[in-house]
Amino acid sequence: MKKEHLITCIVLLAAWQCAALMVSNDILIPTVTQTLSALGGLLMTAKFYTALCATVFRIACGWTLSLVCALVLSIFCALYPKFRLYFEPLKVLTQTIPNVSYIIIALIWLGSEGAVMLVSFLILFPIFMNGFMNRMDQESRECRDAEAVYPETVKIRIVKKILPELATEILSTGKTAASMGFKVGVMAEILGSVPAGIGRQINYCRMDLNTAGILAWTIVLIVLAGLINTLFGKINQKVKEEQGWKD
Repeated sequence: MKKEHLITCIVLLAAWQCAALMVSNDILIPTVTQTLSALGGLLMTAKFYTALCATVFRIACGWTLSLVCALVLSIFCALYPKFRLYFEPLKVLTQTIPNVSYIIIALIWLGSEGAVMLVSFLILFPIFMNGFMNRMDQESRECRDAEAVYPETVKIRIVKKILPELATEILSTGKTAASMGFKVGVMAEILGSVPAGIGRQINYCRMDLNTAGILAWTIVLIVLAGLINTLFGKINQKVKEEQGWKD
């Protein structure tokens, strides 16, 4: 962790502790120690790991499905540029629909369990699609002119050009999509009252007025997102080094 990041964390924790002491009401603002105690209690229970695995599995399924569909369609649009015009209205549509509308509609269609995966897909697919298309739009005019003069087979274009070009974009966009997936996924779990998951545990804490528990689960989500971002960052850096890129 950088020195500046550490200082920011210390200031935020100090402000949190001061606010909790001033309010003196653990339902409104629990202290840092109360929250850490609640977090420690969670780590010692089996329901913590059950909820964590259930949430990660649902979001991972939605993330993977979004990635695969966006990758296939992006390759198709790269091979046949006119096909891309059919997706412009869908792009505008997905950018204007509120996330909560996706969640409510998915709950009506599929119930609580399937809604999380569907919502994750509906939210993350446009993120992947836009990232991939923007990346391919950066192709130089010289490369396009060369392709027109020296056409290649579809297989060679996909394997030798399109996929390597999208490799780092998959990682950078995937990192953003993963963070967004946890936000909307847990929200869908809360609204849908899934049988198991972080969202259900947060909802239990809400009904019990256990603010320390809510903050403890929030810390879990922050740490989980941080680990995922770090993992994607390291993989992305490794890919860039292998391709001979320099930051």
